[in-house]
Amino acid sequence: MIGRVKAANDIVDVIGSYVVLRPNGPKWKGLCPFHDDHNPSFTVDPAWQNYKCWACGKSGDVITFLQEHEKVSFPEALELLARRAGITLEKTADSQQNRSRAVMLDVMRWAAELFHRCLLDAPVAEAARRYVGERKLTGDTVRRFQLGFAAADGDWLLRQAHEANHSVDVLEEVGLIAKRNDGNGYYDRFRDRVMFPIRDARGQVVGFGGRILPTSPSAAKAPKYYNSAETALFSKSENLYGIDQARQAGTSAGYLAVVEGYTDVLMAHQCGIHQVVATMGTALNEKHIKELRRYVPRVVLVFDADAGGTTGVDRALQVFVSHDLDLSVATLPEGLDPCDLLAQQGPEPFQSALTKAADVLEFKLTEVLQAAAAGGTDAKRLAVDEVLRVIALAPDMAGQATAIKRELMMTRIAQRLGIKETTILDRLQQLRAGQRPANREPANKQRQQDTAEPEPQKAAKIERELLSVLLADPALVAVAQTEVDPRDIEHPRLRLLLEVLFRLLAEGEVPDLDHARMRIDNPVLISKAMELQEGARSHGDRPAWLRSILACMRERQERPARIEIQNQLRAVSSDDPNGLELLRQLQNGVRRPAVSPMPASDVQPQDEDEVVAGQMLNAES
Repeated sequence: MIGRVKAANDIVDVIGSYVVLRPNGPKWKGLCPFHDDHNPSFTVDPAWQNYKCWACGKSGDVITFLQEHEKVSFPEALELLARRAGITLEKTADSQQNRSRAVMLDVMRWAAELFHRCLLDAPVAEAARRYVGERKLTGDTVRRFQLGFAAADGDWLLRQAHEANHSVDVLEEVGLIAKRNDGNGYYDRFRDRVMFPIRDARGQVVGFGGRILPTSPSAAKAPKYYNSAETALFSKSENLYGIDQARQAGTSAGYLAVVEGYTDVLMAHQCGIHQVVATMGTALNEKHIKELRRYVPRVVLVFDADAGGTTGVDRALQVFVSHDLDLSVATLPEGLDPCDLLAQQGPEPFQSALTKAADVLEFKLTEVLQAAAAGGTDAKRLAVDEVLRVIALAPDMAGQATAIKRELMMTRIAQRLGIKETTILDRLQQLRAGQRPANREPANKQRQQDTAEPEPQKAAKIERELLSVLLADPALVAVAQTEVDPRDIEHPRLRLLLEVLFRLLAEGEVPDLDHARMRIDNPVLISKAMELQEGARSHGDRPAWLRSILACMRERQERPARIEIQNQLRAVSSDDPNGLELLRQLQNGVRRPAVSPMPASDVQPQDEDEVVAGQMLNAES
């Protein structure tokens, strides 16, 4: 089925819908969509159905391209291509969850359309239309973001759902309705509210935000804004409003701006500033950072001058310390939120604030130094502690990049405050020891541990060649399975690839890379596997190559036993009868037992950090 989907989606046609491609001999060429390319370095090969950028190194097939460009998983990319070609994917035993999710998404899409039609046309939405107009949102913005209205009746949505044959259970599961306290029936969770559909990066409605109308009888006692409950589709601590509309603009601009409200996002986009998203009433956290980092290397947090405050900046600084992400702070004129500023003064002041956004550490240092300017030595010492306490609360993150980042921050703090860097580092260690579980390690030793990084394991050439030939020619996997035990593969990622190929074979599936990609959720590892496959495709006689590889692997496995026999021979006397037997074993060769096919249940693919996987596959030539 995967092969059929790929065959129905010519890579030149698919990539050509995203990138302007021009013929270049037997291949096609264009500007790379994955980096700021000015000299066309992106080639697409219709013969091999793959692409490669010779500048940034991105490469892969049509599925990989969609994964990279649309920021989706392998199954999602496969589904998108299947739909493009009019192919219905086969349902597997584990697809029940996917079907359930599809049903939930269908209900959310239906609800968004229903709320939207109500806002545009229904007489009951007249007050909502006036409110939207008062916020200076245009009809184009309302339609582009599909704003809607939930009627005040307690069962308006329920009645519509019954007519549309939507399951009450699904409506409850996605948080559109809830059971009454007395247990008798259900009620609509959103009532008399302007509705803001919340979409994921692919544009699928996963939740709603509702703003109570100021004229509503419930306005005095109900929360002004009300979000969907936590569901399998929606999490307010993870989703970002407007990400589907902003991610491409963010990639072009090099950053995404994060504001606090739905209307802030709407007005920014309406004014032509499209790289803007909003959190759902929560502070920026690690889940948000993970989502944002998929699209941009830099984030600008937008604060009102009177609301940015110490708490918001401090939280942002903690995030900055612990992640490989540049974080800046933009402040607006006092008393104006982004929506008001844009509506009253146009896009220039807001865009200027984004352009002038200060690095979050610089912002914090300026803040504390201004406060300490009138004081003496004690004021300066307290200023140092205020900054370092925030950094001390940030969690430790593995990897050399964050360790280097932390040390560079210490250098900057020392320079700004005119204090020795060793003094700053020692004080940070004291604060960390006081704010975290007791740590008895000396400060200098702890710093060495912070910056230490495991030495990447190199893949043996013979192991790389084995996986190369098997990935290039899946028919040879059955041959290799009779002679190779995955436990003999020393490199853990190559071992995982081999285990998955053997498992596919045992389950009656085609043991190729396409099917392996369904089981390994690690884009970096898959990218390296595709490189191995590509390197073996041009080999003229792959069966002979495999025989040579297997012979080398047998020799490698027999070598320790042969050395042991040689050592024993040296230890025995010439007339010892055991010497003759040892000599016979050495001359006849050490025999290893045949490898039994590995049961599928024995394979437990591991989920490890992608960057580490990438480092581990930087093999010796």
